[in-house]
Amino acid sequence: MSEKILVVEDEIELLDFYDKMLTAEDYTVYKSETGKKAIDIFDKEDPKIIIMDIKLPDISGIEVTRYIKEKSPDAIIIAVSAYGEKFKEAVNAGAYTLVQKPFLQKELISLIKDLTQSSETIKDEAIDVSFTKKKVPSSLTRVAFDAVITNMGEGSLRILLKKTNLDRYIGNLPPHDDSPSITVDEYIILIQNIFDIFGQKGANAILYICGKEGFKNSLKNNPALFGVAGVALKFMPDEKKKKFILEKVLKKLEEIFGNVHILEEDQSYFYIKLPECPYCKGQKSDSPICYTPIGFYEEVIKWATGKSEKVEQIQCIAMGHENCVFKILK
Repeated sequence: MSEKILVVEDEIELLDFYDKMLTAEDYTVYKSETGKKAIDIFDKEDPKIIIMDIKLPDISGIEVTRYIKEKSPDAIIIAVSAYGEKFKEAVNAGAYTLVQKPFLQKELISLIKDLTQSSETIKDEAIDVSFTKKKVPSSLTRVAFDAVITNMGEGSLRILLKKTNLDRYIGNLPPHDDSPSITVDEYIILIQNIFDIFGQKGANAILYICGKEGFKNSLKNNPALFGVAGVALKFMPDEKKKKFILEKVLKKLEEIFGNVHILEEDQSYFYIKLPECPYCKGQKSDSPICYTPIGFYEEVIKWATGKSEKVEQIQCIAMGHENCVFKILK
């Protein structure tokens, strides 16, 4: 018997789109344009998966989510909305994971399949990584997991861990320290799956937080390195502060990821060049997508100078460029 899915969406065209898309994947689809009708269908049909628009004309999707989870704690609810600020409220009400409009059809189908498969049946597609078997510090892995929880909820992290074959971390998150955790190859696949599951918009927010929190953890875990650097920076002008700390940080990143980090400069800017980039490897995009290093470098500059400055990615391998390049004002 095919899996039952209840779709709750007040936009008729989008509701019909869901119906065709899911029926083509051999799901049994029940449709509702209102919260009240959704409750009636749920009580009668008891579907396992519910796709829930948060904004409905009568009862809010959050209220319907709360009702369904009280009746059936095992029901899996995917909250859908164009309004990102409602996501945490939906998670608190019982939504398992979150999808922000607009989304790609393949992303939603992939998510539903992951939710209806056991962890044993979830297999990665062949992904070319071949980067390095070096181990990423636990703190960097942990901030990635925490960023998913913060933005998308714990259910989303479980989906991500299963898809990435990192089930060992479900209910057992790595510590905030420099002990070894996943390999760089696994870290690359983790980032690829963040894009696959949450789409570029959702992934960008998650990965940007990863970068910012990653540097904050590095400060705590490397007191000797940053303590000495802090003393040396005290009497330097901002331009020299930036160059000094960037050289030290890029050397540390090379040790962690095993790829070359090149620091260049002209009269106005510093440029960080990555001929190999773990943050966008295997991806294709029309715009830059390496938000983890952007967040990381912004926190580096803020720590060194006490000023918040934007870091811009001006080239990205995912766009077909030869290198990933980041621009920082001197």
